[in-house]
Parts: sequence; structure tokens; C-alpha cells
Amino acid sequence: MKKLVPDPPPASIPQFDIPDFSFITPPSTEQCDALVHGLTLTVQQTYIVLLDSEPGPQRDAMAMNIRLLCRMVSALTEYSDLPV
Repeated sequence: MKKLVPDPPPASIPQFDIPDFSFITPPSTEQCDALVHGLTLTVQQTYIVLLDSEPGPQRDAMAMNIRLLCRMVSALTEYSDLPV
């Protein structure tokens, strides 16, 4: 039987291994909260660009940026008073 809807293409987003982030001098709670807030807004805006992009290098770059930003937010949550 012939498929009416083809299978989606395999994920084209490169799966690079993103290193963990660490801080030489831990940020203060206020600095950390401000950074988490700014990074969260950046993730949201980058996600909008990702959704509006056609598959290709720009979309791959936006996905990688989101992964890097999320890794940074995860590293900052150790020093933040914000709820996880």
C-alpha cells in the first residue's frame, strides 16, 4: 500500500556536544536573576525566529543558539533565587 503522507525527513539539526558552563567567580544572586531573565527573553525571541525559518543553516543556527542559551540558564540556576 502506498503512503498517503510521506515520513518526515530526519532531523537536520546538528547534534553537537555542548560543554557545561562554569563560573570562575560565582555571580551574585541579583546578577544571576538578571542574567536568567535576559537569557529567557532571548530564548523566547530566538524560538520565534526558529519557527519562522525554513529548514536550512539559519534554522540550524537558531536551534544551536537555543541549546547554548538553555545550557547557560541551567548553569545560572545554581546561584539564582528564581524558581526552577
